[in-house]
Amino acid sequence: MAPGKVVYVDFGKQRKPTAGGFGGGPRLLLAVFLAVLGVELLAVAAWHPSAITSFFFGPTVIAVAVVVTLGVRRVIARVQVARMYRKTLRGGDSGSGGTSRRTLH
Repeated sequence: MAPGKVVYVDFGKQRKPTAGGFGGGPRLLLAVFLAVLGVELLAVAAWHPSAITSFFFGPTVIAVAVVVTLGVRRVIARVQVARMYRKTLRGGDSGSGGTSRRTLH
């Protein structure tokens, strides 16, 4: 950062951050995992029911659900970071801040 550059953050107006930080918390990720697992099971049961009895079906379905869940987590994190970035651009230089603002150095 350039010397003399100060970033003002108003902590009073924002909602409480999620417990898991960027990418959602454990409850959200568990819900995504279970939803993907359920969709996979329903899709296989509808289109190829004999595959359910296969030896590799269980581990494959779980692996696909984990990969999709991690992908969803990355997308959520990117959206959160992009929203924060756009918010900082919109704020711009609003003059010399008041006493209710804190600074991050």
